[in-house]
Amino acid sequence: MDFSDKLKKIGQPIVSEIMSHPFVKGIGDGHVPSDSLAFYVGQDYKYLQTYLKVYAAAIQKTDDADQIKLFGGQLNMLAQGESDAHKSFCEIAGIEYESLQHARVAPMTYLYNEHMYNSVRTGDLIDVVASLLPCPWTYAVIGNDWIAQGKATDDNPFKFWLDFYATDDSDDQVLSNQFFDIIDKEAEKYSDQRLKVVEDRFLKSCELEWHFWDQAYYKQDWKFI
Repeated sequence: MDFSDKLKKIGQPIVSEIMSHPFVKGIGDGHVPSDSLAFYVGQDYKYLQTYLKVYAAAIQKTDDADQIKLFGGQLNMLAQGESDAHKSFCEIAGIEYESLQHARVAPMTYLYNEHMYNSVRTGDLIDVVASLLPCPWTYAVIGNDWIAQGKATDDNPFKFWLDFYATDDSDDQVLSNQFFDIIDKEAEKYSDQRLKVVEDRFLKSCELEWHFWDQAYYKQDWKFI
């Protein structure tokens, strides 16, 4: 079994929990509370700022020209394209996208960002990729699963969002496949014991994806500050 297949297998229970979360189910069913959408967009904007910086740091951890090209291309794509998905949520919620870009970083966003930064500070390329990978992987799963179940209908206001993240040639599907390929290539350099650390980083990012949806749905902010 390839190491990437092992990661997919051990991450699947968390993916199943993500698919059953009320926010994610609401995307499929066509209704998510407007205030939850607003909270999500504000936090995802802050998350993606960190995501971009971690991509930039990943370039410093490889001498492979194809990998450098991949990370550089994703930096450009994320800087320009992800806001389209955010704007679709804002249109549904009836709010201005620009009004959410100054949101305060909420607890789980802070934790997720620090988790990714930690992979840069203390890990190798395989650690950084393992921390980044669950985001595009789980989003592609959400989009593909809901479309396969016929959820992306014209009367579903989230149709654009589903189409954005789904299909075999979507950016997230292609990227997650490329990341799993890097994981397999890099895994050959390490012992089984060392790869346990990589598994842990991957699973933590998977769980933090679940927490990110949960935080947004219930608008979980700092309690005392």
